[in-house]
Amino acid sequence: MKAILVTSICITTAVACGGAATEEPSTGARQSALAQGASGREALLAADALHTAQIRQLGPVDGVVRSMRGNVLYLATGIDIVQGKQNARAALQAEDPDSSHTTLERTLAGGDVSADGRFGFTFGWLRRTAAAPGGTVTFGTYVSSWEREDASDAFRVTAYYTRVSPTPHLPVLDGFPLLLGGAGAGGVPHPGGLDRQRRSLLRTDTEFAALSVTQDFSRAFPAYAAPLVMPFGRNFFFLLGNQEVTDFYAGATPDEVLSWTPLYAGASESGDLGFTVGTAIDAITNPDGSVDRFHSKYLTLWARQADGAWRFIADGGASSPAPSP
Repeated sequence: MKAILVTSICITTAVACGGAATEEPSTGARQSALAQGASGREALLAADALHTAQIRQLGPVDGVVRSMRGNVLYLATGIDIVQGKQNARAALQAEDPDSSHTTLERTLAGGDVSADGRFGFTFGWLRRTAAAPGGTVTFGTYVSSWEREDASDAFRVTAYYTRVSPTPHLPVLDGFPLLLGGAGAGGVPHPGGLDRQRRSLLRTDTEFAALSVTQDFSRAFPAYAAPLVMPFGRNFFFLLGNQEVTDFYAGATPDEVLSWTPLYAGASESGDLGFTVGTAIDAITNPDGSVDRFHSKYLTLWARQADGAWRFIADGGASSPAPSP
């Protein structure tokens, strides 16, 4: 979701641009071996499984950053958007100073891959156990976007979203297309260069934001939603059809304005799947005329429709600090 709303709805979107990644040779070699001879979907799921194994082996800091591209985007609660692998490492370490005594487990829930097999996303659940006194257990979610140069290369994480929850995840909707074994997002290829795809995503997200401001978010979200939508935050929600989307995003009032600014976008040349990442502000005018502003960041996943329009298939956000005066 684009913002952390007073209705407890989170709305957010994320997108990362391409760039060189710094990777350890052993990881690259292992991922290349997994990629050879595998379909795009198989290679994507294998990359996510390898990332989970790295986290199990190396811990919640070094393991998480191991599969990231050099210019990765990292989104987590309470911090600004973090760009760059080393900056992501520093942010993860700051979140968990005693990470050497923390166990982080992941369970893959689903994902999809582009028609050319060069872009994809995965998502799932987290369980974090602190070995300190009490062994506190928390839960959460993760969403990763992935890119690779061609079918023989390793997938690398271009954007990574994570959110903590005090309770285990909600039940899934059996048969939802984005879950493992599902049909996927149904994106329709519209081939073009990467710069063209990224510009079209940023333009669409900007138009989406403008509609939220000029009308309201309860009208904007159904207007830009695909036939299937997965809002996410502390949990994943599974919506099918425009009525379910309309009901989920209901609740806008004249006193509330949700605005956002897309900053990054990513896709592949097949032009059927992509993502955007940006910042958002939920401004609420109080009866005395004062305005409360809640800052956040978001990650949005998009699928191209048959008419060439981008429509969002997943969206989630996390709180950010207010900008410095």
